[in-house]
Amino acid sequence: MTSDQFVRERVFTEELNLISPTDGRLDWVVGAYWQRNKIDVVITQRSDGFPTNIDIKNKKTITGYFAQVGYHLTRQLKLNVGGRYSTFDASCGGGVVIGRGLPFPPFNGTGLQVADLSGSHEDARPTGKVALEWTPDDRNLLYAFIARGYKPGGFNTATQGFDPETVLDYEIGWKATLLGGNLRTQVGAFWNDYTDFQLDLLNPLTGTVQTQNIADATIRGVEAQAQARLGGWGFDVGAAYVDSELGRVQFVNTRALPPGTNLPQCAPGVSPGAPPTCFDYGPYLTSATGRSVLYSPKFTFNAGLDYTFAVGRGTLRPRINYAYIDAQFTNLLFNPITDRLPSHGLLSAQLTYSLDDWNIEAYSTNLADKEYLSGQFGNNEFYGAPREYGVRASLRF
Repeated sequence: MTSDQFVRERVFTEELNLISPTDGRLDWVVGAYWQRNKIDVVITQRSDGFPTNIDIKNKKTITGYFAQVGYHLTRQLKLNVGGRYSTFDASCGGGVVIGRGLPFPPFNGTGLQVADLSGSHEDARPTGKVALEWTPDDRNLLYAFIARGYKPGGFNTATQGFDPETVLDYEIGWKATLLGGNLRTQVGAFWNDYTDFQLDLLNPLTGTVQTQNIADATIRGVEAQAQARLGGWGFDVGAAYVDSELGRVQFVNTRALPPGTNLPQCAPGVSPGAPPTCFDYGPYLTSATGRSVLYSPKFTFNAGLDYTFAVGRGTLRPRINYAYIDAQFTNLLFNPITDRLPSHGLLSAQLTYSLDDWNIEAYSTNLADKEYLSGQFGNNEFYGAPREYGVRASLRF
């Protein structure tokens, strides 16, 4: 089989902001945002002279209208209140055509359309944030906020879609500058409550894998970072612990299905028939209630060390970095053999020479050339990049 693919995306954006002075007790921002995406996909596949064409024309329009007000309740305590109204409009035209160019029936040169990929979806949601910031002195900032965000819905077919996903985010934190400005720290804790969590699963109504609103979910955790500069030495470190939990989730175990099953669910009391026109997915339902959110490692860690010294009229800075990501699950079946990405740690290094406004950097990623899994999809496993070297230059002006 041969395959030719053409994919093009054009993005147009525009944003307008009106910002008040910030030297008074009250400050504010109002604005609007507009974005248009046009996506064209043309795939031509040919096997033994028989062509299959997949043509997709997708258009998305996103708008946002927002405002934020900050008010100093006291000299040390500030209240920030912001709001946004977002809209999302997506439409798609196209289909799958077989036999295009074949002159005989039923193709007749133009081909025979076997799948309609058209559809449309519109939604809109208000979001916002309320935050308190307390600065007891010029070295410390303590904050707390509640924010609401949303991820747009969409469509799988012309008649089947899914709703937006929303999240309420609660956070508290402390930022400090210590040791006469040589050490900066940030510590925070968060709790995220998701509603109508989106995930790709087999839909019994259609017998195909589609994006669905499967459950509510909770993601909570703590994180901390620190950056230090003592003489020519620089050091930074960060760590996070995350605990996540899915609400009630019931889904079809596709691995247990008979091969080739792609029929819709049989109505109550209806027999599949011979040949079958439907399928009973009831015996294949399973649950992931209370399990962790996919691709959510419990622990992550990173650290870096560098030293800067003079070389000629410029400076030279060698640096080494280490990053660690805990194990992650990739499928709601949570099989420890097939659905788990093992933990891994990666080393990288840089050597940067700076002169006036110029920077020249030699770098290497995955310095130990470690082999590790970075993702999974179906029966496919994706490996992370091997050791890579490079040189880059930049000019500030």
